[in-house]
Amino acid sequence: MTDDVEKAAVALKESGNSSDEKSKNARNAIRDSIGAAIGERQSLHCSKEYTMSTWYRNLRLFGLLCAIWVLPKSLSAEDTRPRLIIETDAGGDPDDEQSLVRFLVYANEFDIEGIIANRPAARDGENKNPVRDGLGIVRAMINAYGECYPNVAKHDARFPIPQLLSERTVAGYNDIHDGVNLIIRAVDADDTRPVWFSNWGTDNGAAESCLKRALDHVQRERGPEGYAKFKGRLRLSSADKFGDHTAKIEPPFPFWLNASHPPLDGKRWYHRFSALTATAGGFGIERDVRTNHGSLGKLYPVNTGLRQKEGDTMMFLYLVLTGMNDPLEPTWGSWGGRYGLDESHAKRQYFWANQADTWHGTTHRDNTLARWAVALQNDFAARMDWCVADSYTKANHTPVAILNDDKTKNILQLTALSGDEVKLSAIGSTDPDGNDVTLNWFIYQEAGTFNSDVTLSQSTGTFTTLIAPLVAQPRTIHVILEAEDNGEPRLRSYRRSIITVSPKVAGLVPTHK
Repeated sequence: MTDDVEKAAVALKESGNSSDEKSKNARNAIRDSIGAAIGERQSLHCSKEYTMSTWYRNLRLFGLLCAIWVLPKSLSAEDTRPRLIIETDAGGDPDDEQSLVRFLVYANEFDIEGIIANRPAARDGENKNPVRDGLGIVRAMINAYGECYPNVAKHDARFPIPQLLSERTVAGYNDIHDGVNLIIRAVDADDTRPVWFSNWGTDNGAAESCLKRALDHVQRERGPEGYAKFKGRLRLSSADKFGDHTAKIEPPFPFWLNASHPPLDGKRWYHRFSALTATAGGFGIERDVRTNHGSLGKLYPVNTGLRQKEGDTMMFLYLVLTGMNDPLEPTWGSWGGRYGLDESHAKRQYFWANQADTWHGTTHRDNTLARWAVALQNDFAARMDWCVADSYTKANHTPVAILNDDKTKNILQLTALSGDEVKLSAIGSTDPDGNDVTLNWFIYQEAGTFNSDVTLSQSTGTFTTLIAPLVAQPRTIHVILEAEDNGEPRLRSYRRSIITVSPKVAGLVPTHK
């Protein structure tokens, strides 16, 4: 098997960046061989047949694959994905288990530091899971993910190995310190990235949040300076379950996104995910998740009061880097919605769902999520396909959107002077599966600070331009590039450019040219 991979790698290196059939076949062969190697490692790891020779072969294979550029979204020397810990009361409202299914097929998008289960006993009546404790429920889902892993790893090499997730899945019950210790280790680790923490909501029967307990411990043991340093390493996309640490004990968290509140027009925001996404774009939970999509899909429960409630999903979808969002810029919008400052927490970087978008002729908070509903559900469906697609060629993958020759997912910052023509290009945008790609451009007016209309020269195609409007002081205009393929399901990727327009003043030089 390793010999086959090496042959494919040689063919790939010889073909360079070519898009001819030989190059495509080489890329697909390597991706398939990754999954085969991983499957071999999974099946032999605990057996006598897993010899040092096998280990070295797989190590050699891994090194070879990392040395060439063709791995889909390959691992970089510096991991820029969000470090994330989630705390779930799985075993209560079944919507946590719904969100966990989706979360695990997005596991490649995060550096998962831990999953904490904080409900010691499943709730009788409402929760019908045959496993009757929170940790057992989550570990059963990790096991199901493990059965899908040899396949999903063929589609993105960043999916974590099941053993790693198992080791980082712990109990957070009141009489156990595993969850508290996990948080403290992660925050204290020698890593420049902050730790994102998401408590998915805890109610009667669940334990006190492990983050609250960790903060209590640090405050008690390390004093004000140590507490401030520890707290400063955290970022929250979370329900508020942290007692006085949220608003009364200084310093505040550097950033908190409350993706669950406030209620609006009598409707809870975390209930709106169901109403806005359940059938978006023709999505069907039985067809696209629960049936013929592997062991993980079978664990998606359907006995929530709201269909496909997934009340916690927006907390992590907000963090998924799609090319048009920055998790520290909630007013810009994301697949998890668009958020503004929480006025009840003055002078703090605390945000909640109080924004509205104009879309399809209406202006409403729902539109901050509804405008992305088809795209995010199609993306979920494609990832569920990966669970059973034993070859890269048997499933669809998102197109690659390139903006002004920039191939990253970074936000492109441009400057212009009033009256200047700003040129935007999607040249080079492509699709890894060879599908046709449609390129769409639109201005996301609500995300910017220029509140009047601006016209793009083209709303479709490889190029578009705009004339920077007259401004009295600097204002921002957000332009979104959307690349959509014609695969099954149709998938979209994005790029965002933010154009800061300044008054025309002698000596000021724009950067858009």
